Amino acid sequence: MARLKSIHRPPAPTNLASLIRGLYGRVARNLKVDPSYVSRVARGERQSDVIEASLERELKRIMTMVGANHNGTGRHHAKRSRVKAKKSRVN
Repeated sequence: MARLKSIHRPPAPTNLASLIRGLYGRVARNLKVDPSYVSRVARGERQSDVIEASLERELKRIMTMVGANHNGTGRHHAKRSRVKAKKSRVN
């Protein structure tokens, strides 16, 4: 059975920290508010259903990107394991 190609996405940053960095700024830019206000909403000091929903959407997008990379490093863990196994069999 032929595999279907997944939708092409731009390459994700190499790790989760890189993806999360700038989260408040991206949400603030999309909603045209100050990043410090987004931070306050995230910490629970202020309330905004719109900002909370946007934070949730952005975090889901990040987790999707991490899931697409399997182990979050931009490499598919299973492929690396097979390569190492082949090298150790040869030696």
